[in-house]
Amino acid sequence: MKALAAATADISEYLVDISRKEGLAEGLQALDGPVSVHIACHARAQNIGRQAEQMLRLVPDADLKVVERCSGHGGSWGIMKDNFDIAMKVGGPVFKQMHNSGKARYMVSECPLAAAHIGQGAEALQAEQGGERAETVPHPVILMARAWGLLPEGGKK
Repeated sequence: MKALAAATADISEYLVDISRKEGLAEGLQALDGPVSVHIACHARAQNIGRQAEQMLRLVPDADLKVVERCSGHGGSWGIMKDNFDIAMKVGGPVFKQMHNSGKARYMVSECPLAAAHIGQGAEALQAEQGGERAETVPHPVILMARAWGLLPEGGKK
């Protein structure tokens, strides 16, 4: 198990490490707007730091707002019918920070489940407050792929 753990890395951590040791492929372009990035609870539990932020800062002219707080999802807990309302209430501060963070173009989390949950919360805020809602992106590596021109808007090629 220790050998497997030593050979395993989070994708954001992996790309940051490559950028430091070898550099990145050419062609990385600025994104078309600000990004509100949620640092996932599992990243804190893994003690890997804010790798998603560091990775997105590799994008030229990255305009990031970082939110490091519980989204309320809690893995499968937040999608259980009996827990959903509580999960939305717990995530409220994150939804507000990400939805209102300088009118971000993208909202992203290192945790795809948290990203979906944040998207639901931002959608509810948009219904209340109006205005435009940032696009919810399931993982920061998708924004890296877009910055390299590998994925168009919407994430599929």
